[in-house]
Amino acid sequence: MPTLRQRLKRPETYLSVFALFVLAATGDSLRPADRQISARMYVGLVESYQSDISPRLSHYIRCRYEPTCSEYSKQAVERFGILEGLALSRRRLRSCQHTVPLGTVDPIPD
Repeated sequence: MPTLRQRLKRPETYLSVFALFVLAATGDSLRPADRQISARMYVGLVESYQSDISPRLSHYIRCRYEPTCSEYSKQAVERFGILEGLALSRRRLRSCQHTVPLGTVDPIPD
């Protein structure tokens, strides 16, 4: 069996790749928000969701907040970077309850 195949069967190969990914993401999060590669990738994923998936779900799901949660998350990550932006997005999603009236304005904090 070739050496590459043998290495791919060992868990330390996957753990090493995962550790490198975490290290790179951590280093990237220390950069300014407008220069973070991970933030740009996340914003691209959110924009893809907004253009492809969200319109199909609009008959079933309505966002209670203005701006929508996906737009809020995108703006938060663009402004504050990946870590703080995702923390704000998580807080926003956790606050979404059936008691929140539709159209509630909740802008990104300064």
